[in-house]
Amino acid sequence: MKIQLQTLTWRQSIAIIALAAVTLSCRADTHIYAGALGVNQNDRLQFSNGAVFDAAQTRYSLPQILRTNGLNAGFYRGDALTFSALPATIPNGGPIAGAAALGARLAVQVVSVEGPSGGSFAFWEGDGESDLGEVTFSVPVGTTNGTNALLISENNSEPGADPYGHIHGREFTASVPGTYIVGFRAIDTSTNGPGGGPIHAPSNILPVRFQAGMRIETVQHFTNRVTVSFRSPPAISNLVEASQSPSSGPWLPVAAPVRGNNTLQTVTDTNATAGPRFYRLRVLNNLP
Repeated sequence: MKIQLQTLTWRQSIAIIALAAVTLSCRADTHIYAGALGVNQNDRLQFSNGAVFDAAQTRYSLPQILRTNGLNAGFYRGDALTFSALPATIPNGGPIAGAAALGARLAVQVVSVEGPSGGSFAFWEGDGESDLGEVTFSVPVGTTNGTNALLISENNSEPGADPYGHIHGREFTASVPGTYIVGFRAIDTSTNGPGGGPIHAPSNILPVRFQAGMRIETVQHFTNRVTVSFRSPPAISNLVEASQSPSSGPWLPVAAPVRGNNTLQTVTDTNATAGPRFYRLRVLNNLP
């Protein structure tokens, strides 16, 4: 079992300690769909449901990247997020409004990565269980103009081909625990536009939050109470505890255990007192 200890500082001498056991992965299917604003030359690509995942506009939580065994040993890993391209023809379940033009071949670039110092965000082409040898590409924290991309259309860029693509089992990993904001952009890699170029213009950048390992995300202090917010995957019960001393304790629960649900959850400490106070997030179990 890998234990991750995180210490943060909050105003009025309140400190937070998040103690997290990183042992398993959350596999609930989560899809981001890529399409276009139109099917004419230079119409811009878009993520049709991107607003749901936009880290700048929502508190929606993606599944945490938790498991550290198997092919990606040593990394925080998750395969629940799937980028898909909307179908434009009946055989693939279309046509769906907002699909890219016939002949487009869509890919998703990792343009930027924010996160913990020394960390990196990587993509693996596979299911994470077979020995594929190495990552497809890795992008270090601090990147702002990345060009690495994962192909999502299942065509060979032939004229008139459906841009559709829906491939499960691909892996994303992070190398250091913490919260990452990854900027994704949809691009058209086809050569079916004028002069052998693409049909579509690139999409706007979509910032998506990933959480590597469990951690306390926010703490808010009010006159005599403190709210502690965290994210946890389903099937895990978590207990927020408080103490006046992180070394000697005692650690006492501030509320009843909270079952994870992949979204931001908040508990309130109504017994907060003046002076130093420490908080930790403790995993009780990982049972269904």
